[in-house]
Amino acid sequence: MQAYIPDEATLEKVIAKVTRRVVIEILPDVIRKATRKEWLTTDDVMEILDCSRRHVQYLRDSKQLTFSQNGRTIRYHFDDLESFMNSHKVESERA
Repeated sequence: MQAYIPDEATLEKVIAKVTRRVVIEILPDVIRKATRKEWLTTDDVMEILDCSRRHVQYLRDSKQLTFSQNGRTIRYHFDDLESFMNSHKVESERA
């Protein structure tokens, strides 16, 4: 079995490529997930969807939007809201 030992220039190129990928592709997603609220209020959902309180209630009543309720407090998990938005995404026509 032979071991491959790269020279310094090749090793630096590989490290730079991996570092660039992490910074450009992975890090923004990690930061976004780490800084967002996990559970949202109705007001948060209204702001994200740019809709009225009544429309958010309609989405709950029609079971289009998953929620958690404890007494009168209603919360929406961010991942559920993101899934809802992705399920209503309209793809553009590209030439």
